[in-house]
Amino acid sequence: MLLGIGLPLIFIPIMAASYDGIPPNRTDMASALVNAARNTGGSIGVALASNVLAHREQFHQGRLAEHALPSSLQYQNALQQVTNYFVAQGSTLVQAQNQAVAWIGQQVQTQAALLAYVDVFWVLMLLAIAAVPLALTLRSVKLGDSAPVAH
Repeated sequence: MLLGIGLPLIFIPIMAASYDGIPPNRTDMASALVNAARNTGGSIGVALASNVLAHREQFHQGRLAEHALPSSLQYQNALQQVTNYFVAQGSTLVQAQNQAVAWIGQQVQTQAALLAYVDVFWVLMLLAIAAVPLALTLRSVKLGDSAPVAH
């Protein structure tokens, strides 16, 4: 619901500013340039987010794996509890131990992915905040004038 409210509040002023001052016979070219810029910006944003996600997931996985030491008491307690769970589900003791180790590894990967997505959110939020002063530099559009026809 918030996305449905927020997007028009962003795109309508951008589109109005994009076509302001463009003669009606040039709106097709302006539309092409706006669409090309939007596609290029979207591609750059996706590439940036993917890059941050991959690097931060690797970073967080390394940091979390530092704390998942088989010699630590917490690891041994978690391994024992998860092994007991898998034994109760019908696995043999050896299968249950293997499943428990795999489950702990999967939890490390899941937590690393979550932390990486949080980092991507923060990076995109900082970029959006940095773009606010740029948006404020747009010149005012005269409301009530006839708008050029665009596709």
